[in-house]
Amino acid sequence: MQALLRKDEFHCVLFPQFLAVVQGVSQYVATLTDEASHFAGWLPYRHRRWAESTDKLLFKQLAQRAGLAVPPWWALADADVPDVLVKRARSSFGAQIKGPYRRSDECAIDIAQGEYYERFIEGRLLKVWYFGDKPVVLELDELPRLACDGRVSVGEQFDRRARLIRRRTPEEQERLRHRLEPVLKYQGYELDAVPPRGTRLVLEFRYGSEFMRPIDRRVIDLQAAIGDRWEPLSKAGPHFASAINPIERAGTVFTVDAVLDAQGEFWFLEMNSNPTVHPLVYPHLIQSSLPRSVLT
Repeated sequence: MQALLRKDEFHCVLFPQFLAVVQGVSQYVATLTDEASHFAGWLPYRHRRWAESTDKLLFKQLAQRAGLAVPPWWALADADVPDVLVKRARSSFGAQIKGPYRRSDECAIDIAQGEYYERFIEGRLLKVWYFGDKPVVLELDELPRLACDGRVSVGEQFDRRARLIRRRTPEEQERLRHRLEPVLKYQGYELDAVPPRGTRLVLEFRYGSEFMRPIDRRVIDLQAAIGDRWEPLSKAGPHFASAINPIERAGTVFTVDAVLDAQGEFWFLEMNSNPTVHPLVYPHLIQSSLPRSVLT
């Protein structure tokens, strides 16, 4: 399922990506298999990876060397610190993240599995698409919240909202509830609690949550509106791109996840080497794949 993009005597080949769940693990695949659920876009190359895109702790070290802010972390089983998530150095799609917890002793970590504690930073979720070392587009998401009605429990309202999104088996619904429990506990509530009417509880802190509403996302074309507010993303680009093989760097698409806190500070979380390709990336991708002269 490759695509041939041609103009005059010039051409380039584009390779597809699909999102699939293979043996319970979400991943990108290059072919349309039975496990594939979503089309993830076209790239002019097959998968590229580098160490900082697969290991979150290596990415943190890269960012810190560049003077960029990352949430503090502790890879110590006996760490005693407040307001943390439990993450794995090698995981993706928000998998194997636990928490948040008011204190680290609420959830032990397995050092052998690459787990570590990371300070939980609350704010808007940010995903930035870079082409080479230039930021192209970003998505800025508000955390999905549940507006309590003051009449029924949080768990019942959560179940209703989950059913509106799609039908689930009882086992799937139970897994969702289990994932919600620490998020509620962090805010001082349990599933059977009935908070006062108007209370707004965070349901999820992972990017791409199915509980997020379309109106909670802003898409910003950084080529049209880079501005002072987003200038730190431009300055950070060369530092992130330095992790990529210099031969491939200029034409590589990657994303960086971050949190934008209430004070307007960026906290960088991780880098992804083969992301879903945002539509606003294609003009830059095509211009780099075909001579500029034939595109005018």
